[in-house]
Parts: sequence; C-alpha cells; structure tokens
Amino acid sequence: MDPYVSVVVTAYNRKKYLPDALRSLERQTLDKDKFEVVVVKNFEDPVSDEIIRRNGWRWVYSDEKSYGRFLLAGAEDAKGEVLTFLDDDDMYVPERLHVVERAFREIEGLAYFHNDQIIVDEEGRPLKNVKDQPDLLIGTPSGACDKIFLAGYINNSSTAVASWLVANVRQMLNYIETQLDLALAAAAASTGSKMLLSGRKLTMWRIHRASYFT
Repeated sequence: MDPYVSVVVTAYNRKKYLPDALRSLERQTLDKDKFEVVVVKNFEDPVSDEIIRRNGWRWVYSDEKSYGRFLLAGAEDAKGEVLTFLDDDDMYVPERLHVVERAFREIEGLAYFHNDQIIVDEEGRPLKNVKDQPDLLIGTPSGACDKIFLAGYINNSSTAVASWLVANVRQMLNYIETQLDLALAAAAASTGSKMLLSGRKLTMWRIHRASYFT
C-alpha cells in the first residue's frame, strides 16, 4: 500500500542545513509507513546520503534552476495522496506530518493546508516566541489568497496539498520561480476547494543570508 503523505525535500547547491531538515523527518510522530520522503538535490553529501539510505528514502537528482521544475522532479516521483514540501534549510516540529495527515483525512474536499511557523536563526534557535493562532478553514475561493498573504503565510515548507492539485497545475509549476505556496493557494482557490490555514507553529523557518538558489 502506498503511503498517504509524500514529503518532497529540495536542496540546490547547499549542503549545510540539509541534515537538520532530514533529521526532523526522522523525529516525526506519524507512523513511518504512512509517509515517504523524496529528496531532490544536485549534489552528493555523505551525511545527508547516509540519513536517506538508512531510512529507505529516495533521492532524485535534478540540476534545474527553476524552483517549480526542481520541485516537480520530486513531486512526479511521489506516490502519496497528499504532497508536502520541505526546503533544505527548514525543519518540521515532530507532530507536523501527523497534523497534516489528520487534516486531509478528516476534512472532506480539503485541497490546501498551510501552517504557521517558528522563526529560527542560522543555528536553529527561535528568534521570538509567539502563541499559536486560531485555525481558519476557507470553504470558498473568495479572498483566500489575500488572507494567506496578510496572515504572513509565506513559506513553502509549511505547505501541503492534495496530489491531484499538483497534477492539475503541472504546466504552471514549470514557470514558478518563487512563492510556490501562494501559487498553489491560488490554484486551490480557483477550484473552490477547502483550504485550511492552521495557526499551529509546525514548521521551523530558518532565516539566514543565503537565498534558495545561489
């Protein structure tokens, strides 16, 4: 039986933080048979490669410089009904995949999920401590993307979508360079599907000098 959730991890030209991202997946409370991990990267690294190997995860090579096409290399290899994303410099808190899996199973017609974040520095130390905010379930497309933007939900690693949504917008993703989460939010809103903006801080968003593609 295929796993329910697929995690697509992306790392381009940057080895430093990837082991932290992968170790955060090892610490997930969701049963290991309910999720898979597909790592898309353009380099070899003994530390990261050992983590991938010992967990039986998959590595897909890509040298695409477009973020959308880079991510698609992993999404097209994924088998789950739900796709969620993790940039190499971010991390998940241990319960994130459990929350994502439960949301998509319990909310009929859910197409898009986005959670709040813990902002951390280059060493992974929290920069501020803010309480979780209430969840917001959007059942109609009206104003959905504005709500996401105004709430500060701008982080690919906090996004999860139904796999059919990615298949529907595959051609669009070929041209996406940044803000994948907003592009997928717009795609979900255009279908009138349900969208859940979770106020729970389930992603550790690392702030540092390097951009995603260098």
